[in-house]
Amino acid sequence: MKIAQFHTAFEAIAPASIAWKGDNIGLLIGRPERAITNVLVALDLTEAVIADAVRKRANLIITHHPAVFHPLKNITPSSSAGTLALEAIERNIAVYAAHTNLDSVRWGVNFSLASVLGLQNVRILSPIDGSLTNITVFVPAAHTDAVADAMHSAGAGMFEKYDTCSFRSDGTGTFRGNSGASPFIGTVGNVERVQEVRLEMLCAQWKVKSVLSAMLKAHPYEEVAYTVTPISNRNTEYGLGAIGELPAAMGQQAFLTMVKERLQTPAVRYSGHSRTIRRVAVCGGSGSEFIRDAAAQGADAMVTADCKYHTFQEHEQSLLLVDAGHYETEVVVLPALADVVRSILKTGRHTGKVFITKTRTNPVHIF
Repeated sequence: MKIAQFHTAFEAIAPASIAWKGDNIGLLIGRPERAITNVLVALDLTEAVIADAVRKRANLIITHHPAVFHPLKNITPSSSAGTLALEAIERNIAVYAAHTNLDSVRWGVNFSLASVLGLQNVRILSPIDGSLTNITVFVPAAHTDAVADAMHSAGAGMFEKYDTCSFRSDGTGTFRGNSGASPFIGTVGNVERVQEVRLEMLCAQWKVKSVLSAMLKAHPYEEVAYTVTPISNRNTEYGLGAIGELPAAMGQQAFLTMVKERLQTPAVRYSGHSRTIRRVAVCGGSGSEFIRDAAAQGADAMVTADCKYHTFQEHEQSLLLVDAGHYETEVVVLPALADVVRSILKTGRHTGKVFITKTRTNPVHIF
């Protein structure tokens, strides 16, 4: 399998469109047409991780944090990013990043964190806004199911708990074929009246191109009347953070001990008065902006990272706020990421191996 093929398959399940604007994701270093040998998965790109890839004969490293985030004025050892880019290039290793798109999928960072903490009934804490469209097409009645099936197969009208969703209303379509036309119904020069169905489906923005292609292929008309309308509905399939419930309520001290043990960290920072913990929100990495969402949804506690002094102070009355470390709350995604990569390679009949680096890339140490 080539890197370009992997990229297409990966973004079908972790779309670039759900990443934050300005995020640097996808192939950062390397040639898209190059064939993949083995793959190494890591949270960060470091010299030690590159050395690990060399040992494992991996020519593709997939990281969560982009190795190159800000524009480089030069690629020299004068910066850490330049040093790493040079090392990867000299070792003939490609580097790929899955950042906020990996944060926003149900199998990604936040659902992995929720799973490690044993949460149940997990759902997205803050769904993405403005990523949906409504596709409307007018179809002769006898062909409605065929066109609808084609659109569904391409990904329209699909949700977490429902699929093949559409709205259909009957009406009369009119048209007249002009010189050079080959109308499916009627004759050139005559005004035709046809019983048609107005077929509508919600569709994620990144699926629109493939859905329209499938629709046009299945539609019998020579020229098809359709509209694609952006809508502001929240997309509950993708979003940041997660919230769920513990199997049984826990005291605050027991909860903090559990978080430390499961995230394998020697210490956590927290604020909040002693309380019983049952509903828990999580956001891997820097998740302070979602604390209000957690409190509004009745969370007793929130586990995240990079919390400031005044953030602890502001929310100490509303919930137990736990800062468990940036690395610790995100590294838990690597097994899930590796599984997805293996699945993609297997589908492409690739025989290479996928490794999770054992190199600890956390730059923060606790004394």
